[in-house]
Amino acid sequence: MRFNKKTSDYLIELLRSVINEDSPKEKPEGVDWDDIYSLALFHKVDEMAFHAISKLTGKPEGREVLKWEKQHEKNQIVNMVQTGEGETIINEASARGIDILPLKGSVLKNIYPNPEFRQMGDLDYLVLSDESTMKEMGKLLHELGYEDGEGVGLEASHDVYIKPPYMEVEVHRRLLPTTEENHWHTDDIWDRLVKDEDNPHLMHMTPEDFYLFHLLHFEKHYSMGGSGIRSIIDQYYLMKNYGATMDFDYINKLLVKMNYVEFEAMCKNLAKAWFEDGLLNDELEQSAEYIINSGAFGTFEQYQKWRFEQYRKQGIKTKKGLFFRRMFMERERMENIYPSLKKHGWLLPFCWVHRLIKAVLFRRNKIKMEINSLRDKK
Repeated sequence: MRFNKKTSDYLIELLRSVINEDSPKEKPEGVDWDDIYSLALFHKVDEMAFHAISKLTGKPEGREVLKWEKQHEKNQIVNMVQTGEGETIINEASARGIDILPLKGSVLKNIYPNPEFRQMGDLDYLVLSDESTMKEMGKLLHELGYEDGEGVGLEASHDVYIKPPYMEVEVHRRLLPTTEENHWHTDDIWDRLVKDEDNPHLMHMTPEDFYLFHLLHFEKHYSMGGSGIRSIIDQYYLMKNYGATMDFDYINKLLVKMNYVEFEAMCKNLAKAWFEDGLLNDELEQSAEYIINSGAFGTFEQYQKWRFEQYRKQGIKTKKGLFFRRMFMERERMENIYPSLKKHGWLLPFCWVHRLIKAVLFRRNKIKMEINSLRDKK
């Protein structure tokens, strides 16, 4: 999905006005409200954009304003449900003696001036990686009315549970899979977590570790399939709220070790350009365009392009080779899904078959998309 620059520039103007608690400029000629609405939804920033639009003299009218108002009402309901469900999950986990760490959006909401502005697609939690804890969390969620999402047990780092129409929960057994280059920083995260003052089972990251995990998570999506405007807004509020108090000696040493110095600089500079001085150089323009066209969660096409490039670096260059690598992944990646392989490598062929059967049963749509993308590949 691609949008013209006038549309994206005006959406950034609307968001900047909210962040700076200022009145937005009126919509310029040549910008269509339907395009602004579509782009805001694409990036999951429509609630913040709606707040800005409500201050305009030339507001959308008729059918256009009804779309915004209906989406605003839905956002209010989703936020209320997610907040209530999040509190219940933490309380129930704590009552069972499960140490639990809230992640990503549910934490970031608290540093926005209005938590409703930070929209979320799901709730993410980290628990201890042993299978008994993962099963107990699954049991807890089932008792709360959740169903298994696509392929519980198929992902390297998390299981997904759903409760239609609004709830999706990811229970993480680790922050990053071992196939990620910088997994070493998060492997021992439990040693650095801080217990909540009122709840000994509720854990928190230090601001420094939360900032670094934000960058790790952002860059992962940015490089694999793209990540959107919302991630840059997160970056801005992290700098605004914690920039003066974080230990940047600790952060900068790790950024060098992670090879993230340039990526962090891009995030900081783009956040300042979009939401402070508005000045973009040529390099930032390229990053901005990529982010604008990525949406909140990236696009499947960009993800496939990234993955094909990774396989080509391994010497796999034919469509048949790409297909078989996806079907029969290397042992290192399979170990993340089936930990027993670390001790019993002879189980690998049986794990391949098990993974394929579960994929056919639970991920047919994704399989079709991957096959189609191979057909389209030149």
